[in-house]
Amino acid sequence: MLRALTLSLLLSTSMTAIAQDAAPANADTFEREVLKTLKASFAAKRGVVVHIGGRTIPAIVKAIGPDVIVLSNREHATILVRRERIDAVEAD
Repeated sequence: MLRALTLSLLLSTSMTAIAQDAAPANADTFEREVLKTLKASFAAKRGVVVHIGGRTIPAIVKAIGPDVIVLSNREHATILVRRERIDAVEAD
């Protein structure tokens, strides 16, 4: 019984350590990571894919404001996105 309890405790401890090691050490809050990614895309003039409410918007970042991102793509010269509405960002 004691042996089973010890084994269970060791397994749960090692699983916690594995889960913690899986996250990158430099990961921050979602908002900061998105902002960092958008700024890098803007500086490099590289495209991003922004996910909002189940939709995807492939675009170039034109400007970043305190509560809005200005994007542009082939279909629309100006696309305004509220930063708080962004679900995910894909970038290279």
